[in-house]
Amino acid sequence: MTASMDRIADQKTGAILTTLLSSLMLGTSYVAVKMTVGSVNPFLLGAATMAVGSALLLAYMVLRGMIDQGMLKRWEFWAAPLINTGVVAPSYVGLTMTTASAAGLIIGTNVVFVALFSRILFGERLGKRRSFGLVLALLGLITLTTRWDLSLLEGSQMIGNLLVLVSAVCIGVSVVTSRIALRSMRPEQWSLGLHLLLPPALLALFFLVPMDGGLSPTNLPAALFIGIACTTVPTVLWTSALKHISVVTSATVLMVESAFAVFLSWIFLGEMIDAYVVTGAVMIFAAILLMARSE
Repeated sequence: MTASMDRIADQKTGAILTTLLSSLMLGTSYVAVKMTVGSVNPFLLGAATMAVGSALLLAYMVLRGMIDQGMLKRWEFWAAPLINTGVVAPSYVGLTMTTASAAGLIIGTNVVFVALFSRILFGERLGKRRSFGLVLALLGLITLTTRWDLSLLEGSQMIGNLLVLVSAVCIGVSVVTSRIALRSMRPEQWSLGLHLLLPPALLALFFLVPMDGGLSPTNLPAALFIGIACTTVPTVLWTSALKHISVVTSATVLMVESAFAVFLSWIFLGEMIDAYVVTGAVMIFAAILLMARSE
């Protein structure tokens, strides 16, 4: 019994560390996209990055013999690109209007939606520690985002922030759907579903939604980096770890990407970092520790 419990504990610890690595990689995407979308159409950039990720993942799965026609019969496989379009499109467009640090922080609020959806669908109890962790995490995000000055919510960034919030809600849907999908699909198969049909969906939005910018060969390195290091690899890592921890804990650990996005935005984009940012980041990390210890 002790050996079995130790093995489960090790699996949970490994899953938390894997999710943490995934969140750090995801956190780089906000800076990378923000540095690219200036003259590039966000829908074309999204289509290019997802095409790169899809090709890489598909090649890997073919080589490892992971392609199974049975996955095509699962409703989750076909729902995945619809959900992920709601994640990628609003966030890429939103980053043309708001800062990378604000986007990363708003995305972190997905943990609230994950908690709500998992409570409704799976009956997961929050408990006192988790509830306090969620409140602490939200306070940290508010501190980071608004610096407790609500006037900052007004102005030109509002539309961009709202679009990123839509992305956060869709991430919440994606996380809880992942738990359902992974009952009958491999992590790589589910990740492929999230990526494979996204390029044509984003191309359709490119023709339907008028926005300035194009996509040139000089943008290929950025598309490769975002598609591989910021999207596909961390997605596979995250889905692989999700079998061993709850969706709420997974979403909470992923909030590290918000703090990491703020740090990278300060380093590479010169965005402001002050006592509010430091305080908010500390609160988020404290929330992560609380949620992880409540497993």
